[in-house]
Amino acid sequence: MIDDWGRYMRGAMLGNIGFCTSWAVDHSGEGNEWIETVEVDLHIKNLPEPFFGKRIVHVSDLHCGRTVSGKYLRRCVERINSIGADIVVLTGDYVTHDYRGRFREKVADVVSEIDSRYGVYACLGNHDYGLGGMSGSKRNRPEHMVEDLGASGVNVLRNGSAELELEGERVWFVGLGDHWADDFRPDEAFDGVEEGGSVIALVHNPEVVKYLQGFSADIVLSGHTHGAGYEWMAILSGAGIERRDYYSGMYRVGGRRLYVNRGLGRVGKTFFNTRPEITVYNLG
Repeated sequence: MIDDWGRYMRGAMLGNIGFCTSWAVDHSGEGNEWIETVEVDLHIKNLPEPFFGKRIVHVSDLHCGRTVSGKYLRRCVERINSIGADIVVLTGDYVTHDYRGRFREKVADVVSEIDSRYGVYACLGNHDYGLGGMSGSKRNRPEHMVEDLGASGVNVLRNGSAELELEGERVWFVGLGDHWADDFRPDEAFDGVEEGGSVIALVHNPEVVKYLQGFSADIVLSGHTHGAGYEWMAILSGAGIERRDYYSGMYRVGGRRLYVNRGLGRVGKTFFNTRPEITVYNLG
């Protein structure tokens, strides 16, 4: 019988070398676990009174594939559901490599089990566009991901917006396409959003926050980095190692806040001491 500390150590060991298994999540919900739930008190400008006290749960980078077990992701969903979310947001990279659609179908099935009182909102990440999204090619085909997640009850915002109304008051969610995949169109995404309203923007790569100046988003939620302070993918292009400006937690950028979630999954890379994360925002 493995105690909760042994479970934690196994989850940490595998997580640090790039793999996520069910060892990362304590099944009882009462013991030590490698996955971390982070609570953040979030004040949003002009937030309508019916939204005060509501809880947004944010997860990112599920990376369903050979380095992330389906059992692990289902336990993550169990943990999300135990929180009692009013709203759930997802910020991209639902799969890693998915040539035949098998992992896309699996992750859509997993997220269909998420419980959220007022809906699940999402944007896409670079891996969700296939190889084109990782190489910068314009040959992007994210339509199947949008379709499958939509069938699972997720409102995927690909350069679009949606309003959530409670007691006659509204908050806007805006989802951006991925910058690496040449699908980042903020003019289109924010078109029709109420001027001066409460706006929550979802974008996969936090570095693009610099392109959102002039757009009405008080808070930008992102992922992509896995908590790593350097962009290791730059090595493959011969450009060396690039330091990231934003890689974990809360930042203030040009008068707005940016939160970078460390993600749930791994892509087989070493990320020392960067635990997978579920973020809970308490609105006020």
